[in-house]
Amino acid sequence: MKFKKRPIISIVYFLLFMNISAQTTWEKKWQTWDTPPPKKQLDAEGRDDIKGLGRLFLPAMTSPEYEPVFLVSTMEDSLIKSSKMGNSLYLRPGKYRIALGSGTLDQVINKTVEVRLEDTSIIEPDWSCLVIRIIDETRNSIREAYELYSIPDNEYYGVGYGADEQLGEHLQTWILKPGLYKIIKLGEHVNTYVNFSTVRLLPGELTRFTIVMDSETKNYIGAGILELGKKPSKIANWTLFSTLYGSFTLNSSNDVTTKKQESSMIFVAQFDYNISYTTPRHYFSSRGLIEEGWNMQKKQVTFRSSLDRLQSKNIYIFSLIKSLGVYGRFWFETNLVRKIAYYDSPQNITMLDKNSNIIEERNDIRQLVLSPVFSPMENKEGIGINLSLLKSVRMNLNIRAGWGWHQTINRNLFTQLNDSTFKLKESSYTRGPEASLVGTARISRNMLLSCELEIYYPEGAKERLDYDFENIINLKLSKNVSLDYTVRFRNKKSLSDYLLTEHIVLLRYSFNLF
Repeated sequence: MKFKKRPIISIVYFLLFMNISAQTTWEKKWQTWDTPPPKKQLDAEGRDDIKGLGRLFLPAMTSPEYEPVFLVSTMEDSLIKSSKMGNSLYLRPGKYRIALGSGTLDQVINKTVEVRLEDTSIIEPDWSCLVIRIIDETRNSIREAYELYSIPDNEYYGVGYGADEQLGEHLQTWILKPGLYKIIKLGEHVNTYVNFSTVRLLPGELTRFTIVMDSETKNYIGAGILELGKKPSKIANWTLFSTLYGSFTLNSSNDVTTKKQESSMIFVAQFDYNISYTTPRHYFSSRGLIEEGWNMQKKQVTFRSSLDRLQSKNIYIFSLIKSLGVYGRFWFETNLVRKIAYYDSPQNITMLDKNSNIIEERNDIRQLVLSPVFSPMENKEGIGINLSLLKSVRMNLNIRAGWGWHQTINRNLFTQLNDSTFKLKESSYTRGPEASLVGTARISRNMLLSCELEIYYPEGAKERLDYDFENIINLKLSKNVSLDYTVRFRNKKSLSDYLLTEHIVLLRYSFNLF
């Protein structure tokens, strides 16, 4: 029997075309994801098959940490396990029911899958993912609530929140059935004609939706998809924020001691940045601050430094399990302006070295340089265990314990013994056990509390523990204006023989650089 070649070749071409077309369609969907395609996610996980079991894998479109978990049960609806998206689950061969998605058990997506012996079942996503970001008219991300409904049946799916990304908060990911959804401001009626927007979700795609809110009235003034396509993979897990703050006070008055009007001026400027890298296993954070303040008081003819700090805190955490990991950190703090002591009348002073020997005696001076730029410089390094006790949109709390190395470099730094005597402070290099507690709590929509307690016991020390306790309360008054109160207590022998305290209250105007 002879076959005609042309119909067979046509069929082969048709099948090849359909396969290539299907691959192209999936590739377009994957371009919207923050994560690699399913097969690459599985390869990156690097886990081998387990003898006697099969593997089930549901890929994640965003970070698995912020997607709802899925449930696996038997065909008789007996719950077996729950797991994060993008995480392999090993099961005995057989058929199972899967429930995944946001909402109630009646709203989630249900599937039936068959797990085969020592084989991997990758579930191709036919569901949709939605991430909603809320910003104000100056593009500042803000943490405001919204409600999500499906259309046309107006089925309620729950309350979501934007995130203050400058404070390290993350947006949640909704996993939903493809279709049309309505987003409304919290408190509005489901059939409202104001403060709402709609979005259509397509199967297998991640949609990043942005709502623009008026910072004063809290009304919606815009909404839509601003980010088309996936971010480049090299920056997909990175976030970067930088802000410039400033405040200025001018006062002119007379008092009971003088009829003449006298003026004072105070200017404070701050620049900070926050760089972070986040994956399910890796976390890196670098936070820096430059804080400078100058004042000109009565009888002064020039501005004088009143606030001076350069600080950088860097930490890397590798997660071993969900709440336990190891950390490595590097931290330093120093000054950018010379420290100068001023006298209202000429003084005679004595300079001593670290052994209390006289270095120099000076007569009739009005000012004295106590320390140059970059002195003192405090460096801290440490490694140890990190335990995450709390991790939510309202509160985070981490406890760390390990071994640390501290260096306090005092270059030409003098401390004041009395009004006329100054002693050279020597540098310090120590090591020993360390522990810290770091936490943030959102007290209300506009108020944030940040606390950091660090304890260090230098090896061979017999007198006392070193500790550094800093608390910051930030009250946001409007889109660019906030009130900050910082209180800090430091007990560190390499710097001072007494407790160092600092209280700073700032009314700040902020400008986001990027």
